[in-house]
Amino acid sequence: MHDSSKKRVLVVDDDATLLELLVDTLEAVGYETVAAPGGVEALEALSRQSFDIIVTDVKMPGIDGISLLRRVRRHYPDLPVLFITGVASPDIIASAGPDGFLSKPFRISKIEEMIEATLQRHGESRSHAFRRVLVVDEDSEFREMLADALTVGQFIPFVVPSAHDALRELDNGEFDAVITDLGIPDLDWPSFHEKIKTERPDLPIILTGSEQNEQTVEHSIADSEADAFLKKPFPAAEVITVLNKLTLVSNEQ
Repeated sequence: MHDSSKKRVLVVDDDATLLELLVDTLEAVGYETVAAPGGVEALEALSRQSFDIIVTDVKMPGIDGISLLRRVRRHYPDLPVLFITGVASPDIIASAGPDGFLSKPFRISKIEEMIEATLQRHGESRSHAFRRVLVVDEDSEFREMLADALTVGQFIPFVVPSAHDALRELDNGEFDAVITDLGIPDLDWPSFHEKIKTERPDLPIILTGSEQNEQTVEHSIADSEADAFLKKPFPAAEVITVLNKLTLVSNEQ
């Protein structure tokens, strides 16, 4: 038996029998466990107390395991998440990016081994993987799409609809990059750029916009006002590539 007495596990599954079995087994080997019968209850538990790891089923009504993982990545980026599933394909699981998964049925000893191994390797690897990105766009569907892509790419997205909301976020926290639409309604681009760079001169800024914006953006980049431009619509892989280049360079300076 390993010493896991100080580790708290949130177990999430809508199968009451399996949920009880997992909780009883993990408590028997020394973990402190909290049971949640679904994603909503899991988020409520997370708002009340801290955990060292989450073990969650993938297919659940309401907030499923993948949606839960995305919310955890945004709000609790240092918290590892393990999937247990009997239905989701490996491709779906891989695109979601959990810290590990087991296919049902599995031996209980396997979930114990996976929790222990994940906790052992988690600290250093996860703290270096995630970078915080502020997304500014009045299109709510685009914001959510981009947030999902950034989460899968191991970034922490913070999404806001306006320049003034973005400036408040920048006042309240540190970020590794900003992705902003050129046409945000409440502040023109030169003024928004000046406000950001006055406080954070080394913060990379990626502009997004339509084909009609390209000439304006070319001047902005030439005048060192922006670091890159992505023409909408763009593939998720493209923004991840640009962010990796810009944020790694910025962090090395």
